[in-house]
Amino acid sequence: MSRLKLMMAAAMKAKKTWDRIPPEKRQQMLEGAKTTVKTQGPIVAKKAADTARTQAPIVARRIARAIEKARKR
Repeated sequence: MSRLKLMMAAAMKAKKTWDRIPPEKRQQMLEGAKTTVKTQGPIVAKKAADTARTQAPIVARRIARAIEKARKR
């Protein structure tokens, strides 16, 4: 449960930080990101797919255990 709270806090902080950046600068950042995504996107996607293939059974077991614990309560 504490991980979820930490993730939510990080997401809220990122949103607040993004909102403080002037709109012109945000647009520049997004334009620069487009070229990075075109070059790095396929590499990141392949690594994510490889990780999902190897880690999915582990994550599935953890989720199943959490559901079992919740049902027992």
